[in-house]
Amino acid sequence: MHDDAQVARVIVMAHALKNGQFPVRMVSDLGYGYGYPIFNFYGPLPYYVGGVLHVIGIDALTATKIMIGLGMLIGSLSMYFCSSFIFGTLGGIFSTILFTFFPYRAVQVYVRGAIGEMWAVSLLPLVLFGLVRLIQENSKTKGMLISIMALSAVILSHTVLGYVATGSIMVVACVLFVFSTIGKRNDLRHMSLSFFSVGLLSLGVTAFFWLPAIVDMPYTNVYKVIGKTAEYTDHYICISQLWDSLWGFGGSAPGCLDGMSFKLGKLHILSVIVSLGLWLSTKMHGKRMYSFMGVLFISLVTLVFLTLQISQPVWDRIPFSSFIQYPWRLLGPIGVCIALIGGYLFYKKNSMLAYILLFVFGGSIIFFNLKLFSPQYLYSKPAESFENFEELRFRASQVSDEYLPKDIKIPENPNQVISERVTGSEFIHVKKIRETEIYGIYEITSIGTQSLKLNMAYYPGWTYRINNQKMEPEVVQGEPSVILSSGANLLEMRFSDTIEMKIGNGISFIALWVIIILMIYGKKIIRYYRHTRL
Repeated sequence: MHDDAQVARVIVMAHALKNGQFPVRMVSDLGYGYGYPIFNFYGPLPYYVGGVLHVIGIDALTATKIMIGLGMLIGSLSMYFCSSFIFGTLGGIFSTILFTFFPYRAVQVYVRGAIGEMWAVSLLPLVLFGLVRLIQENSKTKGMLISIMALSAVILSHTVLGYVATGSIMVVACVLFVFSTIGKRNDLRHMSLSFFSVGLLSLGVTAFFWLPAIVDMPYTNVYKVIGKTAEYTDHYICISQLWDSLWGFGGSAPGCLDGMSFKLGKLHILSVIVSLGLWLSTKMHGKRMYSFMGVLFISLVTLVFLTLQISQPVWDRIPFSSFIQYPWRLLGPIGVCIALIGGYLFYKKNSMLAYILLFVFGGSIIFFNLKLFSPQYLYSKPAESFENFEELRFRASQVSDEYLPKDIKIPENPNQVISERVTGSEFIHVKKIRETEIYGIYEITSIGTQSLKLNMAYYPGWTYRINNQKMEPEVVQGEPSVILSSGANLLEMRFSDTIEMKIGNGISFIALWVIIILMIYGKKIIRYYRHTRL
């Protein structure tokens, strides 16, 4: 797959957890050995799962495979929970088949290796499940809790889709508030405030992650990810590609001749068309169901529109749209809409004919799409080979080095990779006492007063002490240097939470307590609110 550094990230996450770092921010092996706070920027949730598995004794390769498999399984289960709650058992099964065997799911795992994105999309049905329950009068508290925890997990899995999902919920909340004001509808106003609460509390829970990422972004080369090969203007989908496009393991390119497929699946499209026909021809299922399906169809059309070239004026006006990079990322949420719309075909159906149709139609979807869920090729490689020096500090580091300082020297071959954080010379003798991702202490003997360059990337949060005296480093091309006095020196370096990290941690702590209070007293608060409003 394109992003084949998954095992490496699981390994460095496990190392950091073993050394007692939580939340994990800084790693030492990636970034060509310079070390960098990758999990300050890159969605950490899947890697916490993989890292914990590795910590308890499962080899890193197997832990990574389990991590990927769990992400797929979570998607199938969350879609079933959501769809079966709305459409019943048969509708839930059919939606799950549509979602599990949606072609872009195979692209995420077997072509792109976009595991964080796959996890985020897998959790979106759970967000909707919570929001649907939130709308119901008798399950507001449970619905809010499900939505908050699921949306928080989306944000922690994939920053971009977390931004899209949270922004969409906030936009919907604003629209509901406007309509409630115009129509003087208290029910819509309550719904609007509930949606706002979900968005704000989810941002609060995850503030420990996204707040430092925003503040510390200028210290990295993260704008590299929106360079010439990742401008959204070059990665729209041609409408014909949605119906059918050749399967491949290459990349995305301007125009209609891409190396990978963006097809929605012919049977998936057919299920949407049939559901649309049923929806337009009957209102027998009640106003609420009719409105829900209307929202799904509008959402699907809007998302498809945003993947096409004609939507560029809209993209040009979306804040931070350049960080989304690829309009075809929206195929993930599109798959969620298609699966839920398809579930409508079996709404309130429990006859033998319904079971037969489910078996035939669902079986056909599995039969025609299962072949997509296979790798381009297989190779045999021992698990321990993923943990060697060259694999972690060079090859895997090349996949994602945008979080290093802008002007740091990038190694061109494995021989240039950093092997030791502090190295000696004929004038300096170094004895390493202890070293982790966020700490290091060294006994250094220096012949004369001189400057010592440390082989590490400098970020706010690192502090340096020599003989217990704090010293401000000189930072040149992203690497810090400290002044050694003649004779014996005790160098101690430590990475601690910056002000923005502490604020983020505090916000997350407060948000979690609000959620706990909501769990305990939620029903009483809602009843009191309604009573006072009346």
